[in-house]
Formats: sequence, structure tokens, C-alpha cells
Amino acid sequence: MMKKSIYTLLLLLGSASVPGSVKSDEFDEFHRDNDEISLISCTHDAAPRFGKRICDCGYRNEQYTVPQFEGSTTEIEIANCKTLRIRRDTFSALFQLTKLTIVNVEDLILESNSLDFSRNDRSAQLKIFLTNDVIEEVSSHLISGHVAEVTFLRCRIGVFRPYSITSIREQLESMNILRSFVNRIERHAFKRFDVSQLTIEESKFIAPIPSQSFYEIEVINRFVISNCSFYAVLPSGFVMKNVTNFLLRYNEFEKLSGDSMNMQIRNSIRIVGNYFNKIDPVAFRSTSLDSSYYSRHSEKPTLLFHNNRISYLEDARSLSFSNEFNIELREIYIEQNIDCGETSALKQTSLLMNHSNYVFFGSKGSFQSLNDIRQIRCMEDSFWLHLTIGVIVSSLVLVVVALLIFWYCVSQKRKKRQLNIVVPEPRTYRETQIVMQIENHGLLKTDL
Repeated sequence: MMKKSIYTLLLLLGSASVPGSVKSDEFDEFHRDNDEISLISCTHDAAPRFGKRICDCGYRNEQYTVPQFEGSTTEIEIANCKTLRIRRDTFSALFQLTKLTIVNVEDLILESNSLDFSRNDRSAQLKIFLTNDVIEEVSSHLISGHVAEVTFLRCRIGVFRPYSITSIREQLESMNILRSFVNRIERHAFKRFDVSQLTIEESKFIAPIPSQSFYEIEVINRFVISNCSFYAVLPSGFVMKNVTNFLLRYNEFEKLSGDSMNMQIRNSIRIVGNYFNKIDPVAFRSTSLDSSYYSRHSEKPTLLFHNNRISYLEDARSLSFSNEFNIELREIYIEQNIDCGETSALKQTSLLMNHSNYVFFGSKGSFQSLNDIRQIRCMEDSFWLHLTIGVIVSSLVLVVVALLIFWYCVSQKRKKRQLNIVVPEPRTYRETQIVMQIENHGLLKTDL
């Protein structure tokens, strides 16, 4: 048990450094013995505040269960337990509870409907804080009733089961997963509830986020995912009914597959400072504009996609967003080399071409803007190509001219070598006889 405690404490203190190769079966080490479970003793707070109860296990090496509370208890704090079980309907008889805190529990066992506050007065604005706990399983239908806030802070969670948080009455003020380590989320784990602000911050998600993990959630004010690490988000991992403002900043995604972010935006969307190792070109294509927007505005909203780095884009010529937004791209780094043929094909992709000064391609820290690639590198390539073609053509012309000159010279020499043949003047037969006689007998006497 001591070894288990040390291991758990290290995980809680250093969850940010836990390697990404952790598997779900590692939670099997938190064994539960079959020993008799004791009720945790709870005392009233000494401070002058009515109805607060403090339940402290004192890190004793025992398995505790929380007793059933009744009446007008307004605050409950449960702390410092090795193993703690919360049974079904433990808090169902309360009607004035405003705050429930469960802190420093090495093995927190939450049964289905264990956080049932159906009788609690909605005006109490109940806030639930699970802090620095190891939870092997967030069971189905865990929370019900009138709840204003649910926060997981510095928790290590094995799995969110389907319908872990769903159909909460009225409207949550905030739902938060902060500085936590989540191994796995199952389909429909977060389903059909309204919340003013949904925040996922400084947390690590080991397994892929499956389709419809966050399903039909309406975010009245802000949905923020910040400084988190995700292994993968599968198509329709986030299916949000309505989100007024969406902020995705400073996160790391190993992979975004298909239309990962399927949500309707009522006001603004900002995607800033993220690293996407591999992103499907249509990852944000299904992020659309809610139809009620134009009842309040006359112009398209702006979608900010600033200072993001993409290691691999399945199609380097494509990054797609809904036409319902005015897209503003700034400082986008795509770690892929692109040739001049591909830049020509980019003319068909108006989004990147319209932001050619702010979209950079390259690798190993050496990037060039799309505009520079087109106007400088491809122009230089074109110049050298034309120069090479010119040299080749000129060389061919010179060779042809040289051959023609050589042929002319050779033909002239051949003409000079031919014998000059003398053709005699034409004579009559009589003249020919006289000439032959002269040649045969010498000069005539009359010639002497």
C-alpha cells in the first residue's frame, strides 16, 4: 500500500510529465481489497459558519465510505483518504448544499447517481469540486439535480463512461477540467446539457477522443480549450449544439481526423497558437455559423486562425473553413516543402492565395512565405529553365549553321578537282577533212 501511495502521489504532482504511452490497464494497479469498509467520521466546522461538515480520513490505510447526509448541511469537505467510496443517493436528502469538495483521495470510487442533488434547492447554486483525486471510473449518470458548477482539478481519471455528465437540470454555470490527466473518454460521456462556460485547460488526454464524446452541448458564453495535449480527436469528437464564443489556443494535437470540431458558433471563433501534427483539411469545415446570428448582426463574423503550426496536412494545397465566416489567417507554418508545380495548383485554393504573405511552407526551421516561393524561387527556377532552353536551342542552331558551312566548303573543293573538258567548235564535213589532211601531211604549199 505504501508503494501504491508514493506512486499515486508522484502522478498527481507531476501529471504534466506523464508519458503519452500510458494505457488504460495501468489503472488496474489500484486494487480494492474485500476488507470491510468503514464510515468516515464527519465533524462540524469550528468556524462560525452554519452547517459545514468536514470529513477527514487522515490518510489512514483503510477503505472508507461516506455516510448519508440529511437536513440543512450547507458545505461538505471530504479529504485525505486512501480509498473512498461514495454510494448512490449519499447526498439526495440535502436541500441547502452550496459546496461539495472532495480533495486528496488516492482511489475515489463514485457509484452511479452518487452525486444526486435532485432535492437540493436551485437557489443554493451548488458547486462541486473534485481536487487532486485519482478516479478510476467516472460512472454513468454520476451527477443529477440542480448543480451550478462541476470542476475536476488536478485529477487523474481512468475513464469517463457514457452519460457521465448529462441532462443536468436547469443550466450549469461552469464545467471545468483543469490540470488533469485523462486516460479515456467514451462516446456520449458529456451529453445534452447547457452550460454558461465550458473550460478544458492544462490537461492531457491519452486515448483518442471518439465520435460524439461531447454531444449536443449548448455553451451560452465561452467554450475554451487551452494548453492541453490531445492524442487524437476523431470525426465529430466535439458535436456542440450552440457555442457563443469558441477559443482554441496553445494546444497540441497529434491528429485531427475528419470534421473533428462540429459546432455551431453564435458569435466568435479564435484558433490561436496551436500545434497540429497531422490535420485533416476539413477538420474545421463543419464549424458553422448559427442561423440566429444574422438576427443580431448584418455582416459575417471573423474566424481568426493565427500563429498555428501544422506538421502534416493531408493535402498541402487545401485548408478548408466554412464560407459563413470571414477567414483571417496570420503566421501559419506548414512543415511541408512545396514545389512550383504545387504553387500553380494553389491558384485554385483562394484561401491560401489570399493570405500568401502569411502562410509559410518549409522544414527544419527554414520557412518561406507562399508569396516568396511564387515570386522569387519559382521565378528563379523559371529564369534558369528558360536560360537552359535558350542555350540548348542556340547550340543546335550553331551546329546546323556549322554543318551547312562545312557542306558548302566540301562541295566547292570537289568542283575544283573536276577536269576541264574542251569542246571543239562545230565544223562541216569538208572543213573536218581539210584539218585532218593538214594534221597528217603538214602544211600546204600555199602556206609557205
